[in-house]
Amino acid sequence: MLVTGAAGLIGSHLCAAFAGAGWEVRAIDRPGADLSEARAAGAAPSEAQLGSPEGALFAAELAKGASLVAHAAFPGAGLQEEALASARAAMAAALAAGAPYLLLSSSTVYGRPRNLPCEEGDPKRPIDQHGMTRWAVEREAFLWRRTRGLKLIVLRPALTYGPRQRRGLAAALVVASLAAHDGRPLWLPRRGPVVHLVHAEDVARAALLLAERADLAELSGRAFNVADDVPLPLEELARAVLQAAGAREAGRLPYSPASARAGLWVLRHTPSWMLWNRLNKRLARAWLRAFDGRPPTAPPRLTPELLEQLAADRYYDTTRLRTLGFMPRWPSAIEGLLELASHSRAQGLLPAPRVPQLPQPARTGS
Repeated sequence: MLVTGAAGLIGSHLCAAFAGAGWEVRAIDRPGADLSEARAAGAAPSEAQLGSPEGALFAAELAKGASLVAHAAFPGAGLQEEALASARAAMAAALAAGAPYLLLSSSTVYGRPRNLPCEEGDPKRPIDQHGMTRWAVEREAFLWRRTRGLKLIVLRPALTYGPRQRRGLAAALVVASLAAHDGRPLWLPRRGPVVHLVHAEDVARAALLLAERADLAELSGRAFNVADDVPLPLEELARAVLQAAGAREAGRLPYSPASARAGLWVLRHTPSWMLWNRLNKRLARAWLRAFDGRPPTAPPRLTPELLEQLAADRYYDTTRLRTLGFMPRWPSAIEGLLELASHSRAQGLLPAPRVPQLPQPARTGS
């Protein structure tokens, strides 16, 4: 099989899952990408700019004899043309190899769902750049299915987290870990909207489940939501992040949907140099201090995309995938985040919480 975007969060987990199941895995990502995880998992990594003509030809060569092309490459939320170019290259490679094309998309294509839980056939109304780009790629893939006979299967993961992630929940976990390291408590929202998550390992396990079905060709044209068993109110999710980081809770702040939407609008329209650049500079300084000037990796970045995911109720119907036998290894993000923090801390990727100083016993005179 061929995995594109193999250095990314989901792509690296795809390499590990398929190689662990005995598949021959060929992995590709942009030049300079860190493919060490894919290599360690047993994949054969290569570098190419997939959206270029040379990269497309190289991908087609790699895909020869492959029984599946899994497209996990995603250049970024605001890079729609680049995302389409890389998707077309991967689709052309799948067609040339006569292989099914597994597109790793996102639940952001639904926008803010009107029906809950949100099913695969519900309207697609993306409202941010990430969802719009994902939906543009999906539309292109379905067009290729109708006009060129592409054997297409789509996976739409919920808000995804996992090892080696540098944005999203990983940034929130780092912020909480830095607060725990400095001994500072953090405030939580009171309840808030319901959020649905999924561990990257479970996304890869869902892909493997589909790929190993004897009737894979009959699934062509179908999309599958991928999420864990327990959607969490924002308060519980934030508390799980604090618990995983070893941070203390300062108290709860009232949450209002109207105020949250208004605040989100302001944050979206605030220039990066006024807010996000400053926040990320402060995060970078705290990251350096926590590791005495020698951090193991670059600091994660805070972005407004995560706020949109936490601004409204979003939970998804996964019956279609579960009917095929899917069961997540991490049924709740509470356990998943605890394991993630423990694993990251053991590898030196998160600062340890501050150990409270015990009062010294008073000396008694002789």
